[in-house]
Amino acid sequence: MNDSRITALYCRISREDELIQESSSIETQKAYLSRYANSNKFYNIRYYVDDGYSGSNFDRPGFMELKKDIENQLISIVITKDLSRLGRDYLTTGYYIEHYFPLNGVRYIAINDQVDTDKNDNDFAPFRNIMNEWYARDISKKIRSAYKTKALNGEFTGPYPSYGYNKDLRDKHKLVINKKQAEVIKLIFRLYLEGKTVYKISNILKSKKVLTPRAELHKKYEVYVSENVKKYPYEWATQSILSVLRNEVYLGHIICNRHQTSSFKSKKLKINPKSEWIISKNMHEPIIDEHTFEQVQLLMKNKKKTHSVSHENIFKGKIKCNECGKTLALSIRPDRGYHKVLPVVHIEDTQQDVQVTILLMSILLNMF
Repeated sequence: MNDSRITALYCRISREDELIQESSSIETQKAYLSRYANSNKFYNIRYYVDDGYSGSNFDRPGFMELKKDIENQLISIVITKDLSRLGRDYLTTGYYIEHYFPLNGVRYIAINDQVDTDKNDNDFAPFRNIMNEWYARDISKKIRSAYKTKALNGEFTGPYPSYGYNKDLRDKHKLVINKKQAEVIKLIFRLYLEGKTVYKISNILKSKKVLTPRAELHKKYEVYVSENVKKYPYEWATQSILSVLRNEVYLGHIICNRHQTSSFKSKKLKINPKSEWIISKNMHEPIIDEHTFEQVQLLMKNKKKTHSVSHENIFKGKIKCNECGKTLALSIRPDRGYHKVLPVVHIEDTQQDVQVTILLMSILLNMF
């Protein structure tokens, strides 16, 4: 063994584990692994931690850092408390134990499951991995059922409240009005009823330096971190404004089950049909009255564009603004007798190459 290389002590706990107190905390795991490493004379230890990440997928920051160091030949040993800390997907966990670690010259030890890849006594490891995956599937079903029960009782179950509301400090399943953001919601509804387009509303909010919903979440919870959010914190996308105008939460209703993951192994969300939404009415103080909301819905319905094109837009979704990264959209103006290509929201400080792209797109589209 090359003593100059790292002994990696990998710790993981998921939110599901915390809810049912199934596994040791991160600090307990660190202490346990450290004692084991010291008693077995494994030196040069380094912790790799994933706090709040599911074991059913391996796209975790701590694990990705671990892999990077393994592939840079910095690590000689990886130790976990048990196999489930490494992962709960039996196929992927088996791949790392049987192939990835040996091919990279790394010894893997799962202490409580008595797995050590330097020894040949690992025959039961695949069965333990299957049991861990079954366990993850079962926990996922129980968690989903618990959330559905809360939703049916009219309790808020989301991680973050809709723009305009905060979680009640006394009860995280109830919403209370965020007065500053509520004024922005009222302004958006009022401007739309006055005949302003969503694009004009976006510019008004920008001129008033109103943070976007994502920028607010980033500021308060340090989530949804991206260069665009940092660089353009006041750039309200038209879709964000449309979402506000359509959101029944501002009537005082709790709406759950709009999205769900495709499986317990994936965090990717899919949209549920509206018939599957769980709507509990009058659960918190409304920001918008029923009459105003219905007026806006009727106006939006009557304003829907009916323009049609005689050809397919081959550039759809493929051309982006070099300055802000937003997708360029084709604006059809048949009353003017030509096609015009515009960025969706951001049009200031347009770079020369974007201008050339717009010109080329206009020429090509008018050739068909």
